[in-house]
Amino acid sequence: MKTLEERASRTRAFVVPEKILVATDLTDTDYLLPHALAQARACGATLILAHVIPPGETMAIDASAIPYIDVNEIEREAKQTLEPVAQQARDSGIPCEITVVQGYPRDQIAALAHDTQAGRVLCGTHGRRSLKRFFLGSVAHEILRTADVPVCTIGPHAHAASSFGAPRKILHPVSLCAGYEDSARIAIELAEFYRADITLLHVLARDVKTQHDSDRIVEWTKSELKRLVPTEAPLWTNATVQVEIGDVVDEVLNVAAEIDADLIVLGVNTDVSFWPIRGDDTVYEIIAGAKSPVLSFRRKFA
Repeated sequence: MKTLEERASRTRAFVVPEKILVATDLTDTDYLLPHALAQARACGATLILAHVIPPGETMAIDASAIPYIDVNEIEREAKQTLEPVAQQARDSGIPCEITVVQGYPRDQIAALAHDTQAGRVLCGTHGRRSLKRFFLGSVAHEILRTADVPVCTIGPHAHAASSFGAPRKILHPVSLCAGYEDSARIAIELAEFYRADITLLHVLARDVKTQHDSDRIVEWTKSELKRLVPTEAPLWTNATVQVEIGDVVDEVLNVAAEIDADLIVLGVNTDVSFWPIRGDDTVYEIIAGAKSPVLSFRRKFA
């Protein structure tokens, strides 16, 4: 078991990373860089621009037509493409490194985050090839199961959004599954660090409306969410709780739009589905539909 001091230190690293790994397919840097710069500036972090060359890119479709592919040349071109992007970050006063590796993105991104001691992974949800599947398909599921750091995704509707550098309003959907207290603690600490308002949201199943004690269920849920808010929270944030009835994804996205959330924070339980009444697609659908960056992290901290 980790001591309270060790747990607090790790939480701090999650909230304020010293290094941010930016996973790019080389075509998405135009919308990823503003978010990366804002996050690095807010945290005082170093950026690491990372590109993974999938095995398919180093193999000829027709071996008779292309007898030889120079892998070193592919790596050189990738680094050449990333260098102006890195220089733009450096010109902004943010340290920036470049790394290009070969392999499967689902394996290499987690490995790079570990090897570089990055405290966060930042990426887009779709791109030219690999990252389209990277976060909206099975690879995303694997990354969230293996990465020990938060993964911040910039979806197609969040490209023009105010970057998460210093969020003003945070939405944290609370699933009430195992580990939800840890997720809420980190979300609230994010709000404390940035002096941002935070809304804790739980979505009840539609059939609650048909139950004779539906009002009582809603009130109990609100009281459980209020219990998660520290008594000293009013000193540095405006914390509110909200309970909705309906589809999880729809309600999360609706509330995010209503409060104009700058950031959605998701705690992901890797043992069961994110939400008791939904399957594992919940996280991906929220990421794909969000108009703000989404910060997802696994709940296993002990």
